[in-house]
This record gives sequence, C-alpha cells and structure tokens, in this order.
Amino acid sequence: MKLTVISPTYNEAANVARFVQETSVALAAIDYEILIVDDNSPDHTWLVAEEIARRDPRVRVLRRMENPGLGPSIIDGVAAAKGEIVACMDADLQHDPGILPTMLENLLRGSAVVVGSRYVDGGDTTEWNWIRRLESWIATKTAQVCLGVKLKDPMSGYFVMRRQDVLAVKSQLQTKGFKILLEIIACLRPEVVTEIPYTFRPRIAGTSKMSSKVVVQYLLQILRLSPIGRRLSGRFVKFAVVGGSGVVVNLVVLATLVKVLRSGDWRLSAASSLVAATSNYILNNMWTFADAVRKGRRFVVGYFTYLIVTGVGLAVATVSYASMTWAFKRIALSPGELTPSTMALMLFQLIGIALGTFANYELNRSVTWPTAVKQEVQQLQLVPATPSAAIDQIRTEQPEASR
Repeated sequence: MKLTVISPTYNEAANVARFVQETSVALAAIDYEILIVDDNSPDHTWLVAEEIARRDPRVRVLRRMENPGLGPSIIDGVAAAKGEIVACMDADLQHDPGILPTMLENLLRGSAVVVGSRYVDGGDTTEWNWIRRLESWIATKTAQVCLGVKLKDPMSGYFVMRRQDVLAVKSQLQTKGFKILLEIIACLRPEVVTEIPYTFRPRIAGTSKMSSKVVVQYLLQILRLSPIGRRLSGRFVKFAVVGGSGVVVNLVVLATLVKVLRSGDWRLSAASSLVAATSNYILNNMWTFADAVRKGRRFVVGYFTYLIVTGVGLAVATVSYASMTWAFKRIALSPGELTPSTMALMLFQLIGIALGTFANYELNRSVTWPTAVKQEVQQLQLVPATPSAAIDQIRTEQPEASR
C-alpha cells in the first residue's frame, strides 16, 4: 500500500459518495486506499461510507465514538492508515483531488510536506465574497506574522506527507488546535515544504463547520505556538484569564464602595481584593486547575491556603495602591481636594493588581494545587522547547509550473 487518503468527516453524508468517486478517478494509476474517519455523525455519514466500503475494498471506515475534533480524527486516521504516505483532505469536495498525483510526485522527489495551496500562482478561491476573502487574509497574515510561517497558505487543511513522520511527532501534538498542519510543522521541523496550487471549490452539500468557537481555537493555537506562547504555559494563560475576570470584579467592587462610602481609604482596596480573590479561587479550582480540583473539605482548606498564598499578591496590590494614593495626594491634588478621582483610584488599583499577579501564580501552582506541577513537568518533557523556531526554519518551495 503506497498512499492512504484520510478524510475526517462530520455530517457529510451527502458528499462522501462523490468524494470517493472523484478521488478514485484521480488516483486510478496509484496504489491507494481511502480512509473515512467519522466522528459518529448524526446524519450517519459513517453508515453511508460503510456501504461504499462493502462495494469498494479500497475504502475503509473508522467510526470514532469519543474525543471528537478535526485534529484527533486526523491523528487516529494516520495511526490506522496502511499506506506509507498519507494525504489529509476534506470530504466536502472543496479540496480538489485532481492535484493528488502531483502532490505525491513532489513528496517522492524530496519534499517533507506537500501542501495544497490556494494562494500560490495558479491557486484560487473561486466564488468567495469579499468578507470571506478578508477573513482568510487576516487568518493567514496572523499565522505568517505571529509564527514566522513562510507558507503562502498556512491555513490549508490539504496536505501530503510520510506516515512515519507524523507518528514520530504524534506524542508532541496538541490536537485541539484548529489547524493540525501548523502543529505538525512546528514539531516535525521539515527541511522542505512544497505548495501545489489548486482552486478551492464551492461546497456541494452540507454546511460549513466554521463558527466562533473555531475562531477562538485558532487564536489560542496561534498564541500557544508563538514566541510569547512558548514562554507561557496553557495553565498560566487560563490563570491570567481568571485574573482578568478578577480585575473586573475588583474594580467594580472598589468603584461601588468609593461611591457609597465617599472615601478612598486603603481598606476599601483590601476589601475589593478579598472579594476578587474569592471569585478567582472558585474559577481557578473549576477551570485552571481542573485536573487537580479540590472538593469538599479540601475545597475549604484550599480556599484558606489560597488566601494565605495570595496574601503576598494582596499585600503588593494594597501597598502599591496606598503608596500611589499617598504620593498623588501630595503631588497632584489641588488645594482643598481630599481624595483622588475614582478613575485615578481605579488606575492605582489596576497597577497594584498587575504587580501581584505573577507572584500569585507561581505560589499557587506550587502550594495550593501542587499535584498540577507534576503533570506540567511530564507534559513539558513531551513538548519541543522551541516549536515556533521550527516554523522559522521552513524553506518553502513551489514547483516550476506554479511560479
């Protein structure tokens, strides 16, 4: 077996038969199999594919019952593939199977990864309106600028590579990312990536999987693979998000107390920080450290541990607030003014919060949720030290015909 075409599907029952037919015609002169990897589609795509497989021995079906998603589907498909080479493409007929022989030829000539590209000479997106084109341009430029990607079409989900190369980096891939190609390239560090032009065709049937959730997943993936993301663990990003919600709680409570009590006393800052700390503990326990969650009695003990540990950050925030308020009163206030404006007080509080955040994170991950640290260490042993640096090293080539 030379080539396995892997197509992850979800609700593509109306497309899968034509996809198999067109792909089979394109690969008539090649030793191949088609592997439909379906996430237990409600429209029974898997059932339609199984019926096709009964008539065509070159078609197989992998029905996945858990851990749904494009990335996990592709990785499971690669693991189940019988071919030495794997091609990943959608079953919605937007990826043109006619270029598969050319992609395979370029791989056999020495490319490590061959990508179907809409944006090299000869490629096109046909009937896209200006909004869709703008969205794609923004997504593409985001990847190119933030990751240093030299690919003209880093958003492509259409690519061919050697199966052993994917398996070599399988344990390093974080498959929740929107574009598995970016993950593979970051971990594999290929010497040569070739782009083959094709025309991105209109969807024949079904609906697009694009959604706000997908956009968020893509942005988080870009952040994680970027130079900034390399220095920040996913857990710290969650901690920062929770901290951001705590900032809102903190400032709202402070503004309310200042307005009601008509005072800028430091104790109002302390009370606001305490309310925010309680909110942060609950959210961090439920989300940031969900793998080391505290329940029952341990939840209560953890809460007081959290307060003690975050006392460092609370102290930093409160002392900073008091110092800036004191200095402001003596330097900036006009004669007769007793208290800085509410906006000035909120700014002082915000600066204090920022100064205490990093200390809070480091102390809490090692004291309040210590079991999470061991899991982080194990994960770090599997992840490349500089994933985006690998992307920087990519040398992209296009065949002469596409230039």
